[in-house]
Amino acid sequence: MKKIINLLIMQIFIISILFAKEKTPLEYLHDNTPLEPTKVFDNLYCIGSVSVVSWAINTSDGIILIDSMWDNRDAKLIEDGLKKLGLDTKNIKYILISHGHGDHYGGAKYLKDKYNCKVVLSEVDTKLMYELNTGPNTDRAPKAEIDIYSKDKDVITLGDTQVNILSTPGHTAGCSSFIFPVKYNNKEHIAVLWGGTGVSSEKELKYKYKESAEYFKKEAIKRNADIALTAHLFHNNGYENLKKVAKLKKGEKNPFLLTKEEMNKYLDDLIEKGNQAIKSI
Repeated sequence: MKKIINLLIMQIFIISILFAKEKTPLEYLHDNTPLEPTKVFDNLYCIGSVSVVSWAINTSDGIILIDSMWDNRDAKLIEDGLKKLGLDTKNIKYILISHGHGDHYGGAKYLKDKYNCKVVLSEVDTKLMYELNTGPNTDRAPKAEIDIYSKDKDVITLGDTQVNILSTPGHTAGCSSFIFPVKYNNKEHIAVLWGGTGVSSEKELKYKYKESAEYFKKEAIKRNADIALTAHLFHNNGYENLKKVAKLKKGEKNPFLLTKEEMNKYLDDLIEKGNQAIKSI
């Protein structure tokens, strides 16, 4: 009898795994569970939560943050993460915001007020940030003062590092993506960070998403990019890769490093996402 019960329990367990549903993006976005601050490359660090992360580039003259998460609490999470990683929060010089949604700009005001760093966002999405007060732009996310309106092909230079900004509308009308160098085992690599994962419901922006993805691919290939990053780690095995990189042993491959084939697939998938959005019109 005991064996039969145990067998039934095992069958129920297996069935529950088979029919378990993956979280939706919206469910991930509302999960504020902190992630372990992680050094991903020699000069690049990931700090954040299940919902969204900030990437910290440590240069010879200070820190550039890409995105700032949801709110003041998240800004303090970034502070604590930088300290845990051995970085000085007083060295935060720039915050580059990919687009005007609260989960990307919400921590910037706290950090700007405290460290007098410069906040960078496109003019179009600055307007979105200030005028939209629903969806992701609720009172949870304080609206930051913008110091620099970014434009396509702008370059932010800090010390020995340059971050190239690309205008890539599609997720929002003023969305930006980024290309920058990182170091790993004394070798330089090029990282790309696509600024907006989801396609807008607006018809015009669906077409723009595809155009932007094609432009992004062209620029990434031209620079021989071999790292693809995102602010939302529920894409591209982000959580798993972050755990792996934290436990890398000497000689093991960094999971964020891609082969040419893997990079091409990643970029082509972005374009196909635009194609599918257009087909839905």
